[in-house]
Amino acid sequence: MSNTWELAVVCGVALVAAAALTPLWRTVAERLGVVARPAPDRWHRRPTALLGGVAILLASAVGVTVGAAVFRDGRSGMGALTAEPLVGVGLSAVFMFAVGVIDDVRHLRPQLKFILQTLAGVLLVSFGGILPLSPWYGANVVITLFWFVGVTNAFNLLDNMDGVAAGVAAVASVFLGITLAHDGAWWHASVAWALGGAALGFLRYNFPPASIFMGDAGSLFLGSALAGLAVSSPPAASGSLVSVLFVPLTIVAVPVFDTALVTVTRTLAGRAISQGGRDHSTHRLVALGLNERHVALLLYAFAAVCGLVALVLIRLDRGLGTLLGVSFLVVMGLLAAYLGRLQVAPPGKVRQPAAMTLLVGNFLHKRRLAELMLDVALVAMAYYGAYRLRFDGVLPPEYATAFEATVALVIAVNVVAFALFGVYRGAWDYAGIFDVYRVVGAILVSGAVVFAYAEWRVPVLAQSHSIVYIDTVLAMALVLASRLSFKSLELIRDRLGRHGTRVLIYGADDGGELTLRELRNHGDLGLRPVCFVDDDARRHGAEIHGVPIVAGFDGLAWAVAHYRIDKIVIGTRKLAPEAVDIIGALARQLGLEVAEVNFNVSWIAASGPALESQSHEAAEASVATGGNGGGGAKVAGEGGGGAGADGNGHGAVGDLRVAG
Repeated sequence: MSNTWELAVVCGVALVAAAALTPLWRTVAERLGVVARPAPDRWHRRPTALLGGVAILLASAVGVTVGAAVFRDGRSGMGALTAEPLVGVGLSAVFMFAVGVIDDVRHLRPQLKFILQTLAGVLLVSFGGILPLSPWYGANVVITLFWFVGVTNAFNLLDNMDGVAAGVAAVASVFLGITLAHDGAWWHASVAWALGGAALGFLRYNFPPASIFMGDAGSLFLGSALAGLAVSSPPAASGSLVSVLFVPLTIVAVPVFDTALVTVTRTLAGRAISQGGRDHSTHRLVALGLNERHVALLLYAFAAVCGLVALVLIRLDRGLGTLLGVSFLVVMGLLAAYLGRLQVAPPGKVRQPAAMTLLVGNFLHKRRLAELMLDVALVAMAYYGAYRLRFDGVLPPEYATAFEATVALVIAVNVVAFALFGVYRGAWDYAGIFDVYRVVGAILVSGAVVFAYAEWRVPVLAQSHSIVYIDTVLAMALVLASRLSFKSLELIRDRLGRHGTRVLIYGADDGGELTLRELRNHGDLGLRPVCFVDDDARRHGAEIHGVPIVAGFDGLAWAVAHYRIDKIVIGTRKLAPEAVDIIGALARQLGLEVAEVNFNVSWIAASGPALESQSHEAAEASVATGGNGGGGAKVAGEGGGGAGADGNGHGAVGDLRVAG
């Protein structure tokens, strides 16, 4: 990569040009009245200038001009075969820029924008920009049009919060340029880095709080340019399915991920995909407890990770590249499934779902079917990974044949074992040790069956038992990771969303652990568990669900001061009334409120199908709080309880009530 410094110059020139031009076009937009007004379905809260896309286009043109001068001596290998597709990239991107400007000023209908995007894709294809994914030219043309329109719209939809689209586009452009330069496509790399520099220079004024937006002119221009560059690279840069599909898809994973999430959730909710709303991945991350700046920085980091994955992919062979690419898609799918569960309230009218929408919704809501499809992918990945780990290098032909002959059997055996062991009966939100036992037992039995079959029917596999052992360990790791993914993300969410009244829980036994879970489940109470205090010194230094056990009664005052405690909650049920009184007296001396938790059960008597009577003896799990010699307001929240029934038709009902 001898031309790296030249690429850096191109990027730097475009960056400086964008930084100089953006304030100018901000002034122009304000004087012309081309501003984005606050709306219920938009995130910004004050009128903000548009036409930032003009500065991005002009700065990119400056960078491309410098790149043409730098690489004019032919070191880029530029020829007629690669020049024509690159011209198509420029023309289609400029066309989409013009569409964006009109939309910023006059607001085009979504259907018309889609038609114009398709025409831009046709323009790109007519100049030779085609994804060579199949042997059939017609199929490749259709795939290319889908790619172009999809990526262009992805960046357009991603531009929903200050700084997100510009920063992600800058990161994606730089990494795309690196992958193109790796294959000697220096002209294409210089264009990509010019885009990256222009987006980065514009970001100076677009980072939260933004003083100017790029508008549709900027987002459509950047999206179409990146989409075009990915499909117009020289043949040398398109040597395999991994480099043709997975590398560019990984680089633009952030906007594609956001678009897929919005498309699925709005379709299931019966809302138009083109309708604005606060249900993007950015808004869902805010719901996790992040602010706008944190969301932007997190997505930049995520885009950088995606770019690094792409750099690894271009150095792998087809088998390992496909394995890593599929693994990446699985991770993205699990993350999308988790974010899709978060409750957001997008404004706008809900339309009556069409028949196809209902069909898709019913299919996607078949959770067990989705789990089954995921397990098929995970088991296949683990099995192929076992072969590659066993043979560090090229897979011998006879073992490649053995893999192809037995992979379907391995998948079938594992899926059947999962069903027999009840793996598909577990709820991911509440996965626990029993679910781990189910998965481990099912995979061990599956491994034994595969081992026996190999001894009987597959001689080469019988000669290398380690493949079965490695497959068993990998399958356990992948399947357990998928089942525990939601709980892991919930822990991250809890860490990110740490706010509210700081609470010390007295008692680190079963009652204290239950108190911790209930307080976390009821975030509306505004109580944030910070630490435990327990009289058993053997527990000191340990943690319960990430919350440390820091001291005993003698260290209560120290814990209150060190952890800046606002309230004390007694979670254990093993303290004598005298001990509770002593803790209450100490809390009053420290100026704190103290609460005691009581978990009781109420019984509802029923006879037959009809409810005849009900008796609430102690119908609550309550937290009664007092302190400082005064009373307080009462806050009650339903939840945390369950209902069951015994043989006499009696049901036990519990709920959580917090009084302060």
